Amino acid sequence: MSAESDGHDSRPLRVTFIFEYGPAEDWMLASLIEGLQARLPGLKPACIHGLFGIYRPGGLQWRRLANLAWVFLRTALHLVLHRPDAVLVRTAPPGVQVWTVWWASLRGVPVFCWLMDYHPEMEARLLEKRGFGRVARLLRGIDANAMRRFAAVIALDRAMARLARERSGGVEVLEHPTWGAGSATLPRPVSYRPGGGGGPLRLAYSGNLGAAHDLTLFSTLLEKLTRHHDVELFVIGSPPQGVERFRRLCARFGLPLKTHGRVPFAQLQGLYEEWRIDAGIVLLAGESAGLVSPSKFSGYINFGLPLIYIGPPETNTADVCTRFGGGFWLSDRADREQISAVANALLDGEQMAKAVEGARAAAEHFIRLNHESLAAALAPRLVRCASA
Repeated sequence: MSAESDGHDSRPLRVTFIFEYGPAEDWMLASLIEGLQARLPGLKPACIHGLFGIYRPGGLQWRRLANLAWVFLRTALHLVLHRPDAVLVRTAPPGVQVWTVWWASLRGVPVFCWLMDYHPEMEARLLEKRGFGRVARLLRGIDANAMRRFAAVIALDRAMARLARERSGGVEVLEHPTWGAGSATLPRPVSYRPGGGGGPLRLAYSGNLGAAHDLTLFSTLLEKLTRHHDVELFVIGSPPQGVERFRRLCARFGLPLKTHGRVPFAQLQGLYEEWRIDAGIVLLAGESAGLVSPSKFSGYINFGLPLIYIGPPETNTADVCTRFGGGFWLSDRADREQISAVANALLDGEQMAKAVEGARAAAEHFIRLNHESLAAALAPRLVRCASA
C-alpha cells in the first residue's frame, strides 16, 4: 500500500510514537515503524520514551517511576511545542494514554491508543476490591472520557476489544495480537515430537509470573498428573518471586524444577530442544480478562509445542486451544472432572500428536499477524486523520 494509494499528498506525514521503551529496546515498536515507512514514504516518526530502556518487572521500582515522570513531561512539552499529524501511544507507563489524549486535544491532534495492559481499569478493579468504590468509579469516568476521544483503539484480543468497545462509545476498535521478535522467520518446530517420549512429562513456563497469574488450578492439574506419571517443570525468565512460587509448588509434589534466566525469543528453541519440552504453560486469572492478554503462547506454538492454558475465554491463547486444537484449556471455573480430562489428554500420545498439529496450524495463522498486518491497518487511518 503506497502513500499515493492512500490519497496522501507529498507532505511528509509526521507521527509521534509514545511508549516507555524506544525502538532500540522494543522490537514491536521498531518493526511497526518500519512497516509504516514502507507504506508511507516520507513518514517522519518522532519517538518519546523513558530514560531507562531495560524492562524490569515491578511498576514501583525507581527506574520505572523515573520513566513515567520523564515520558509524561516530554509528552506534554512535545504536544505544546509541536503539532504532529497523529500520535500513536502504547499504554506504558500506566495512564500515559489518558495524559496524551488530553494534551493532544488542545492542539486538535488525533491519537491512536494501543492497549497493552489496560490501565486505569486495572487500578479501578483493585480499588473496588479493597472497598474504594468511589475512587474506582472516578477512574472509570476518566478512562471513558479519554477512550471516547481516540481516533481508534488497538486491542490485543477479543476480551480486551469487548471492554474497550463498552468504554469508548463507538470509537473504532481494532483487534491485533502482539508478535515476537524475528517472527517473520518463524515458525520453526522442534526436531522431536512433543509428548512422544517414554520419559517424564516435561512442562515449561516461559516468562514473568506476576499477580495476574494464578497457580491454584495448575496445582490441581499437577496433583492429577503426578498420580499416574513423572512430571518435570522448567521455568525460563521468571523473576525471583515467580521462581519461588514455582519452587514451593514443586516441593509440594516432590517435582524436580530447573530454572533459566531470560533469553531472546529465538533462543527458546535451543532450550526446548535441550530439555525435550512436551508442552508450554500459560496462566491468567479470570479477573484479568480484558486487562492483559497473555502473549506467552507464541513462545510455544512457534516452536511446535502444544499449550496448557488455564484462564478466561476470548484470549488469543484460548483461540489456540479451541479454534486450532493446539492445546488444552481449563477455565478458572473448571471442575475436577475437567481437570482430570486434561491430565489424561497430556498423557495420551494420540491426543498430544493432534495438539502438536494444532499448535503448528495456530503458529501459521498468528505468524501473519505481525508488524506488516498492523501497519497495513494503520497506514490508511493515519493518512485520513492527517488529511481531515
